[in-house]
Amino acid sequence: MEYVELYKLNNDGTQNTIAVCRLNESGIVTCEGAEILIKNLERNGIKNYSATDEQKLFFKDGLRFLEQLKFNFNSGYLNASDVKTN
Repeated sequence: MEYVELYKLNNDGTQNTIAVCRLNESGIVTCEGAEILIKNLERNGIKNYSATDEQKLFFKDGLRFLEQLKFNFNSGYLNASDVKTN
């Protein structure tokens, strides 16, 4: 199963995993972890940086959603991993 980990940077330079988003057998993403972050992802979606328009991706978009997380969460404070496989 494919998944992406979301990390938060701590003051001492270490990172904590705050959420994990996984592709389920139905091709839909489910996330566990920081509730506020997950509710925002669910409600607002994320930007599809591979599209030329202002397209948004949501959990129902499956693997495309997971692939775009690393582009949406790429800062000094909050980062997403590449898509990993179990």
